[in-house]
Amino acid sequence: MKDPRGVVAKAQKLVTPTERERRVLESTTAKLLARVEAAAAGSEEIRGILVGGSFAKGTWLPRDVDIDIFVKIAPTVDEEEFESIGLGVGRRAARGLPHGKKYAQHPYTEAIVGGVKVNIVPCYDVKPGQWKSAADRSPYHVEFVTKSLSASKKGQVRLLKRFMKVVGVYGAEIEKEGFSGYATEVLVYLHGGFIETLRHFATLNSHDGGQFLLSDPIDQNRQLSRAISRGNVARMTLASRAFLDRPDSRFFTHIDPLVRGQMRDRLYAVVFDHPKLSEDTLWGELKRSARQIEKYVEGYGFTISRSAACSNSVDRSAIVLLPETERLSDLEERVGPGAELAAEVSRFVAKNRKKAELVWVADDGRIHMMQKRETKDLPDLMSDLRGRISEVGASREVAGAIRRNGTVLHGGKLREALRREAWLSKGVEQVISDTIGTDTAR
Repeated sequence: MKDPRGVVAKAQKLVTPTERERRVLESTTAKLLARVEAAAAGSEEIRGILVGGSFAKGTWLPRDVDIDIFVKIAPTVDEEEFESIGLGVGRRAARGLPHGKKYAQHPYTEAIVGGVKVNIVPCYDVKPGQWKSAADRSPYHVEFVTKSLSASKKGQVRLLKRFMKVVGVYGAEIEKEGFSGYATEVLVYLHGGFIETLRHFATLNSHDGGQFLLSDPIDQNRQLSRAISRGNVARMTLASRAFLDRPDSRFFTHIDPLVRGQMRDRLYAVVFDHPKLSEDTLWGELKRSARQIEKYVEGYGFTISRSAACSNSVDRSAIVLLPETERLSDLEERVGPGAELAAEVSRFVAKNRKKAELVWVADDGRIHMMQKRETKDLPDLMSDLRGRISEVGASREVAGAIRRNGTVLHGGKLREALRREAWLSKGVEQVISDTIGTDTAR
C-alpha cells in the first residue's frame, strides 16, 4: 500500500476556495440576509434568522457552495401557517431575483443570486429533541460543525466531499441516496480526517458486522445512515480501498468508469412523458416503479441483472432494465405444498392442471409440477407492458404516464434515442458501466 500523503497534499489545493471567492460569497450572503430580515420584520411568529449551509460551516468547495438562510418560527404555529409564513418571507426576500418553490418535508424558496443558489428555509425554533420539522436540527448542525471542527479539519471535510463527488456517492437527494454534506462533516469529526475515514470504509466488513451506522451527534436517535443506500456505502468501500492501495489525483478530479458498450443492445428502456413533479416526488415514484417493473418481469421467470431510473428531471423519464436472458424454455417447474397438506395440494393441482405436463412428489416431500410457460420471450412481455401496467404496481403518476404514452425501446430504436436525448444516454451508461474500485476505471 502506497503512502497517500503526497497526493492528498496536492488535492488540498484543489479543494480550497480562494480568498476572492470567499469575499464574493460573503457579500452575496450579507445581501440576501438583509433581504430576508427585511421580509421577516414585523412578524411576531418569527423568532430569528440564521445563515446555514456549507458556506456558513466553512466546509464548501470552490464553485460548489450552498447557502441556506433559516427562518426560525415559533413552535406554537401550526403546520399550515408555518408553510405560509416561510414561503411568504422567501417570496418577498427573493422579489426581483430568479426564484421558485422547492419541496422537502415542507416547501421552501430557492433563489439565484449572482449565480449562487440560496435556499430560504423555514424551521421551528425548538430545543434539541423537540423537533417538529425536518429542518429544525439544521441550526444545531451549523453550531456543532463550527464549534467541533477546526480549520484544518474543515479542509479534511472538503477532501472527503470532493472524493465522494468523483466516485459518485455524494448527495442526499432521493435521486442519489448518497452521503449528505453533514454526513461528511460527522465522519471527519468521528474518525479524525480524510484518510482515517477512508480506512474506516475500507475495513467496514471487519467491524459492526459490515453494517454502516452513523448517528447524528445532536440527536442520537437519528441515524444519518438510513438515508444512504447500501449500494452507495459499498461503492464508497470499494473506492476507499482502491485509493488507499493506489493513491491517484484522479480521485479528486475525474474518473471515467469503464462503459461496456457491447451491453447496450441487451437493454430495454421504458420511456414516458409525465407532468412536472417536485424532485422528491418524481424520484420517489421512479424508484418505486423501477422496483415494481423489475419484480413484474422476474415474476415471469426472467432475471434482471441491473436496473435504474433516469430522467431529465422535468417531464420525461425512463426505467432501464438489463436482463440476463431474453428467451426462456417452453417449460417451467413450479413447487407446491407438502404432500401432507391435503387441501392445499388439491388447490395447487386444480389451479395448474390445464398447463401441467408432469406432476410428481420430490425427495423434499413437496408437490412439483412441470408446466407450459405463459411467456417465454422477453420482447413479447415488454411490448405488452403498456396495456398491463395496472398489474405491475407502479406508482400512480408513473403508471398513468406509461399507460398514456409509454414506449419500450430496445436495439436500434434505443440507440437512436440515445443519440437524441443526453439524459437517457447518461442513465444507460450508469447501467452498463463498471463500478469504480473494481480495477477497470480509466
